[in-house]
Amino acid sequence: MLSFIGRSVIQKTITLFFVSIVSFLIIHLAPGKPSQVNPMNPKFTPEILERFQKEFHLDKPLYVQYLYFYRGLFTGQTVSWKDNQSVFSKIWGRFLNSLPLFIVGTLITWTLSFPVGIRSAIYRGGIYDRTTTFLSYLLISIPGFFFAYVLIIFVVNHFHVPVIGMETFGIANSSIPHMIMDRIWHLLLPSVLGATGGIAILSRYVRSQMLEVEGQDYIRTAKAKGLPPDQVHYKHAFRNALLPFVTMFGLILPGLIGGSVIIETIFSWPGMGRMAYDAILARDYPVILTVNFVSAVLVLAGTFVSDLLYLVVDPRIRL
Repeated sequence: MLSFIGRSVIQKTITLFFVSIVSFLIIHLAPGKPSQVNPMNPKFTPEILERFQKEFHLDKPLYVQYLYFYRGLFTGQTVSWKDNQSVFSKIWGRFLNSLPLFIVGTLITWTLSFPVGIRSAIYRGGIYDRTTTFLSYLLISIPGFFFAYVLIIFVVNHFHVPVIGMETFGIANSSIPHMIMDRIWHLLLPSVLGATGGIAILSRYVRSQMLEVEGQDYIRTAKAKGLPPDQVHYKHAFRNALLPFVTMFGLILPGLIGGSVIIETIFSWPGMGRMAYDAILARDYPVILTVNFVSAVLVLAGTFVSDLLYLVVDPRIRL
């Protein structure tokens, strides 16, 4: 088992190194040059441009720029070109904002998807299965931004409460319990919105995987032996149907960045997805490269978590 974990760590470290090189090259292959950060600014004189290039080593070969950038990244010296703030401090602050949104949305998605999918598979073709199938395809078909505006209009018109931002304006002087409840309220709506599409898709996967396992010979044998239905469905079928979802669970970590851009923009939530989008518009290359690097780390960390979960779920890997 330790050799399996060691090989996985080495492979992912090598992969991260090559990903850092590819992402660095892609940024420099994009139209325009990094030195053209603000070409329309009349104060951006040739002298300032030359000083800017020397300060950020843009006058050196690409491999030297690569070494300078990642040296500064790992030592905490890399700063944003937009506001000259430390990139890590900006990302850390936005990460803390996106984390509760991600955790609540993930918990709602995975908590509801499995009961819905399993029950649909057990009662295949029934009213419950047809209803959940219709609702799932309906939620998949509705654009996220449209559904978000419908929820906002419904909540504001019926409950007359604010839903935009992380907190209600002017609540800073309120009591701590009031501030906590206000933050939870603002967190609820974008989390539910982020979970609806995930529930619709994941429950379909759970249903199809359960149907595939329920048709296996060992399930029919378990039923023929007279085992209770709950034991057949949840102990024998569900555990074997769980293996593909171990991989899916490990790959949800990148959702901290990519999966929240639309939601954070609509609800004015200052998270990582919105920061990455603003950095792309501003051509803030240090922030873009750092976000790409963090995304790669999250993907590889997720696959490593999947490897560890496979050790728990599948005894063949331990052997």
